[in-house]
Amino acid sequence: MRLNWSAGPGDRGLDPPGTYAPRLTASASAIAAPTGPIRLATARTRRNDRSPASRLKALSYLDNVLARAEARAAGADEALMLNTVGEIACAAAANVFWARHDEVFTPALDCGVLDGVLRRQVIAACHALGVPVQEVYANPGRVGGAPMFVTNSLMGVRPVASLDGRDLPASTLVAAIAKAVSRAPK
Repeated sequence: MRLNWSAGPGDRGLDPPGTYAPRLTASASAIAAPTGPIRLATARTRRNDRSPASRLKALSYLDNVLARAEARAAGADEALMLNTVGEIACAAAANVFWARHDEVFTPALDCGVLDGVLRRQVIAACHALGVPVQEVYANPGRVGGAPMFVTNSLMGVRPVASLDGRDLPASTLVAAIAKAVSRAPK
């Protein structure tokens, strides 16, 4: 189900309507839940962490669309997006996590990250499992071949099989987090 909330109809252009007539629209469609690990490729298109819209679920997805197209052209399923200073931000349509030494890392919200529903559920599941979680500022070298996973409400928790064509290890910790999230009350 997709819900869209807008200010309502108005004149052409960028100015908001003189009188707001908020409009809520809903659409629904069935999709099969994706399964199995995915392949990531680092996109040249950057996530604009300085934009006030970077932390909003909005319809302005051009950067994400371009990043995903780059990833597909590189033979990957999804794009890893860096922010304007070269830090890991997110995937084109997912939050990013990695594990190292029984600890989980994810980009800090200031990196231009959407505070996704499943992101919050993963952090809560980690706390419930006694797994430390750090929200960090990290360049791609900090991942350094660590197990990774991505999350969003449509795909759940999905391990990353490879990053930029290099295989990443599977992780029992990632599997435990995925199991905990799938059992958590919604």
